[in-house]
Amino acid sequence: MWLYAPGFINPDKENIMCNENIEDLTGIKVGRINHTCSPRFKITDLTHPAVRYAVEDRRYGYIDRDVHSNVWLGNVIKSAYMNPGFYIDDPDTEILGTYCEMGLPAYAIKEMDGWTSVYCAPQILRSELIASLAEYAGCHLYNRQDDVMYANKHFVTIHAAYKGKHTIDFKRPCSPYEVYEKRYYGHNITKLEVEMRTGDTLMFYVE
Repeated sequence: MWLYAPGFINPDKENIMCNENIEDLTGIKVGRINHTCSPRFKITDLTHPAVRYAVEDRRYGYIDRDVHSNVWLGNVIKSAYMNPGFYIDDPDTEILGTYCEMGLPAYAIKEMDGWTSVYCAPQILRSELIASLAEYAGCHLYNRQDDVMYANKHFVTIHAAYKGKHTIDFKRPCSPYEVYEKRYYGHNITKLEVEMRTGDTLMFYVE
């Protein structure tokens, strides 16, 4: 999974900064936009399983939520531009999304020799597209509700992104034990639904 300009700057190459450096790394040919442009793109092939959780009328490619930082002034990045910009210029890719303003390919997937390359020309990719790719690659999804999740074979932690009902799908039947409340939330279950408020965190020890 590649974002924006992977490999564009390579001090070991004769041409230190060039589009071909991106192709050498990702296997995908790209073109460059040498002016300030919008990174917003939309998914154009909703039938592809690699974007199965994409939202049809959502614009992707930019930060569309509060950002809390001790570097930037204010909590929201209101402008969304990039310079330079990049686009996919490879007939061997499957185009999944295009820029809203320019109509150029912005998001694509390409089957390589023994691996799959996915390139998102803008710098930002929302969680539902990452989740779609993860499931397409055979990964288990614990949650599809934009919550913050941490998981390994011993623990599953959820940090609520909103107030309401949240669902965790475990990989196998388990007895989730919340380590701070010191109580079980069920026994021999594969799915857990809990009411949470924004910012609540639950950490389960998974036997």
